[in-house]
Amino acid sequence: MTASAEMMFLTVQEVADLLRVSPGTARAWAAKGEGPPSIRLGKQIRYRPEKVEEWVQEQERSRSAR
Repeated sequence: MTASAEMMFLTVQEVADLLRVSPGTARAWAAKGEGPPSIRLGKQIRYRPEKVEEWVQEQERSRSAR
């Protein structure tokens, strides 16, 4: 299997760094079904980069709609 953009995943730490939140916050969001959509690969939480970007854009739109 070759690594393609479609198969790239971000770690909790990488998402936390991108969003400037603690890894604990990112984990708590995942546990509650909040924050960027995440998936579990075994015991690990992972994120698709495009889903994180979409989530951020949704947050921007919802904030500007208020």
